[in-house]
Amino acid sequence: MALHIQMSDEALKQLKRAAFMSRLVSLAVCTGFLLGFGTILYISITIIQGDPPAEFIGYTAAAEDGPPTDSPTVKELSAKVSTPTPTVAPSVVVAQNAVGAVAAPVSIDTAGEFEFAEADLSIDVDVDLGEGLGNSGAGLGSSTPGGSALEGTFYDLKLTRSGAPSKIANVITQKDEKGKTVKILKVKEPELMKVAHRFFKEKWRMSILSPYYMSKEKLYASSFYMPLAKDAYAPVAFQCDDVCQPAGWIAVYRGKVRAPKTGKFRFVGAGDDIIVVRFNNEDVLEAGYRYPSLYDEKGNDYWISSTSGKLKDFWKAVKEGKYKQFEGYECISTIKEIPLWNQAIGGLSAGKTFEVKQGQVYPIQVAVIEIPGGGCGFMLMIEDLTDGKKVKPGEKYDLFRTNFSTPTAQELFEMVKNAKDSKGVVRSYHQPGVTGPDKVNMAPYNEDSPIWTAVP
Repeated sequence: MALHIQMSDEALKQLKRAAFMSRLVSLAVCTGFLLGFGTILYISITIIQGDPPAEFIGYTAAAEDGPPTDSPTVKELSAKVSTPTPTVAPSVVVAQNAVGAVAAPVSIDTAGEFEFAEADLSIDVDVDLGEGLGNSGAGLGSSTPGGSALEGTFYDLKLTRSGAPSKIANVITQKDEKGKTVKILKVKEPELMKVAHRFFKEKWRMSILSPYYMSKEKLYASSFYMPLAKDAYAPVAFQCDDVCQPAGWIAVYRGKVRAPKTGKFRFVGAGDDIIVVRFNNEDVLEAGYRYPSLYDEKGNDYWISSTSGKLKDFWKAVKEGKYKQFEGYECISTIKEIPLWNQAIGGLSAGKTFEVKQGQVYPIQVAVIEIPGGGCGFMLMIEDLTDGKKVKPGEKYDLFRTNFSTPTAQELFEMVKNAKDSKGVVRSYHQPGVTGPDKVNMAPYNEDSPIWTAVP
């Protein structure tokens, strides 16, 4: 017998009604749970916790436009609100979670005292440069790398790479003060000038100097401002005086600098015996007692000074356009603080003009050369010709510098006076007559000179 069971229509309706009610109850429970959770979250964040306090965090802008910080190079550095220096990357304080804040441009010039007249507030910054020779970056430079500087290498052309006398040296045997026989190396000046002429003519090709002795020590210069010193000071500064004798050397500084503004400039300087500047792959300044570009094997046409008797004729020929390499050059003889330079070589030499764009990086090389011996020294300024106005007599030129360092006469005098030789003996390497800071024969400069930041 077969059994057949079938749900009645009324029972089916009740079952469907129960299922529908169950869905409604589930939906109501879920909705209530979500509303409750949202309410609790809102109360916790907006009512109980409240607005989060603004948190200040220190942020330092990327130092791409600022000097490297491998080592400090600023001595007695202070700052004041002045003409903005666009290459400085200032530290900025940012308020985290702050809304609608607008940051005003920040410009800091650290050339003097940083003053807020309204608040009667001043900030004096003094960064220790450390001990040792030339740590300010002035003179022949600091032995500490970094700090926005150009790297300098010393070559003694009297010696070969192995330290033996080269063809440029005359070897003289004589007795020293203790009666001991010693060899003195004297320079064959025409031979050295021949090498210098070739080096500059062939666009500063370093392989020309590679046959000669190179110091192991590098120096790092942030400016070229060196008082008149004995030529023996250079081997001491480069820590090779145990090998190298005075005279017959060349120091070459190389690097890249970032232009602080868009405009037209020219270098102004002097060198004993020679200073040469190459900027953006062009020789733009050649100054001093001797001019390598004038070298020829016929005689001393390259020797230009009051002693040679060719000083007036040389500058007359330059003014008349006789020399293409000196086009635009001028003799600056109006600076009263440098009587020795005025008397010997007519003063400072202003070189070729060149143009730069703000923020763009340019290669630069500076060479200083001492030939026969006696004294050495140099100074390198820069003149802004962007507005068409030249520095007038009595006004100061800008110091060419790659960081904040501003060398003083006192600092430079002490640097040369207290130099230590390779044996650790302190002795003065000043020229006779340089008896104090007031006798260093250096041209004054603007202390707020723009910074041509050195970059890798």
